[in-house]
Amino acid sequence: MALQVNINDILSQLYQNRDTVEFLFAHRDNITVNELLARGDISAEQYQKLKSLDLVSEYEGVVSLNDAVVAMFEDFMEIGEVTPGFINDYINELNRFIRFYQEVRELRFLRNIKKYLKRINTTLTREIIKLQKNVDDTYKNESNYRIKLQKLEDYRAKRDTIIDFIKKTSDVVEETRSLFSLTNDTELYGIVQSLKSSLIENLDFLIEIQTDITDFINKIQFQLDVYKKAQRLKEIKDHSTLHFKTNFKDTVDSVNTLRYNGFKSPKTKIAIDSLYTDDGHVLCKKVAEKYKLTRLMVRGLADRMALNFKEKGLEQQIKLDTEKLVERFLVQTKHNLFEYLMDYKFPKAIGTVTFEDRLSLFVEIAMEYQNALDFKYRLNYWDYEDKEQKKKRLGYTLILPMKEKEKKKKVQS
Repeated sequence: MALQVNINDILSQLYQNRDTVEFLFAHRDNITVNELLARGDISAEQYQKLKSLDLVSEYEGVVSLNDAVVAMFEDFMEIGEVTPGFINDYINELNRFIRFYQEVRELRFLRNIKKYLKRINTTLTREIIKLQKNVDDTYKNESNYRIKLQKLEDYRAKRDTIIDFIKKTSDVVEETRSLFSLTNDTELYGIVQSLKSSLIENLDFLIEIQTDITDFINKIQFQLDVYKKAQRLKEIKDHSTLHFKTNFKDTVDSVNTLRYNGFKSPKTKIAIDSLYTDDGHVLCKKVAEKYKLTRLMVRGLADRMALNFKEKGLEQQIKLDTEKLVERFLVQTKHNLFEYLMDYKFPKAIGTVTFEDRLSLFVEIAMEYQNALDFKYRLNYWDYEDKEQKKKRLGYTLILPMKEKEKKKKVQS
């Protein structure tokens, strides 16, 4: 006598051992009991409980999920082998309940008609999706050429079977159109219209699947022919037939092929000097935007020359001797570089030196004389007022004169 169980026991065991169920569903053919128990997801007692509920089965040490459980998962996930026979069963049941409704116009038969129309619609779509997945999976993953060809031929036959079922369903709907109209049932009308639209779409999908199957078979046949020729050539080579009994080597040596025939020549590298031009900067900017490199986007294009650029050139003829300024800074120990420049009294010939000019000079000295300066890599702050008399604070890097010991160490390194 079979063990009496209820749905709560089944759902409870499937949930409690969900990791084991997932593992068995993914590896259905070659999992032994010892491998399953060694994973640690399930104990021997829990395994026996699953066996007692017939959720798993064991044969010669190999454990697998119950076929009904596997079929349930495959139906929901729309995977697994194509089984178009269900559609034929639903069509037969539909015809049976249509005959009953024609004899006795009762609502219970009309409900069954609606149910099987919905099932046919759902099952057709599911089987076509499974067919497409199986065709793609067979072409990509099956290693044996002959088995691959046989599977694709089987799927072509199943595709033809599904087309026959679509035609049968369409004929049934057309023959009973007047009967469906007499019912004045809006729900039935919506189900029939949805089914008609789905049948047309499914036929289009099946045509695409047929195209894929034909294309895959042609490719496999070509690959199989190439494999056979390569295998035959290897046999001839192993027996040294090509070398000793034919003029194959002389024929190959006499072929004067072009070295780079059919290959694109390598692209010319861009000269470094051209990257310093404005056109080169535009090119670097595009590369920086593509690869998100901000360091290539720092320099901008030069603005147009001002009309009084000659006058500015004359003003800049009287320049500060930066080298002497740096020498004076290095021999003092009271101020850091920024404070020294802020307090420095420039010659009258230079004119007024603004805060911005002193700041630019600070940056210039830090870059050009970095080997003679001691960078402390910490920030000091300077309070000042801008042109609008607003108080602001500027953070700057602390730079001190380099001591003699540090200079010697840097020279030795």
